[in-house]
Amino acid sequence: MDRRQAIKNLGLGAGFLVVTPTIMSLLQSCTNEVEFNPLFISKGEGHALRRMVDLIIPSDAKVPGAVDVGVHSFIDGYWNSVISEEQQAQVKVGFNLLAEKFRSTFNKELEDGKAEDFDQILAKYLKTNKEQQKAYNEKMSKFYAAFENDPTVLPDADAGVYSLLSNIRSMTIWGWKESQEIGENVLWYDPIPGQQKGCIPLSEAG
Repeated sequence: MDRRQAIKNLGLGAGFLVVTPTIMSLLQSCTNEVEFNPLFISKGEGHALRRMVDLIIPSDAKVPGAVDVGVHSFIDGYWNSVISEEQQAQVKVGFNLLAEKFRSTFNKELEDGKAEDFDQILAKYLKTNKEQQKAYNEKMSKFYAAFENDPTVLPDADAGVYSLLSNIRSMTIWGWKESQEIGENVLWYDPIPGQQKGCIPLSEAG
């Protein structure tokens, strides 16, 4: 199975969320700018986000990757304009923990990170087994409950980094699939209103 077919088979899998008019406007405004100037996160965090988004869905000769369709800008814009102040604070906590983990692992700041550094971080957290992921999620559930009463409380460091990276992965898949370029030219695209085609193979139906 080639990459294009594997991508089509994603269907409504990981990363599916409701697309509102506000979110659609964010998706349509994203471009693959030469310089990424984030609105919500810092420049260094933006560098990390762009690198990780590119690693999660890279481009190839046939299919544009997530950075090519501006998913990193979309995620930053979504955090800036859509989520609540409480959720924004939690994203900031996640990035602070990621920066600390990055500093202790590679002895460098996020803005100095290379693709191979971020690949190592993604693999460490997103390739953990189900038992470890469950443990991270349980720790984050306790953090969210405590955060409502005390915004200064911090989560377990590893659980916080895992939660941020898992969120970025889901949003990368979601934003990439919902972009116009991917939605119309890579995935199955049915214009509205749809068309009635009887007696065709399932492979052609989408």
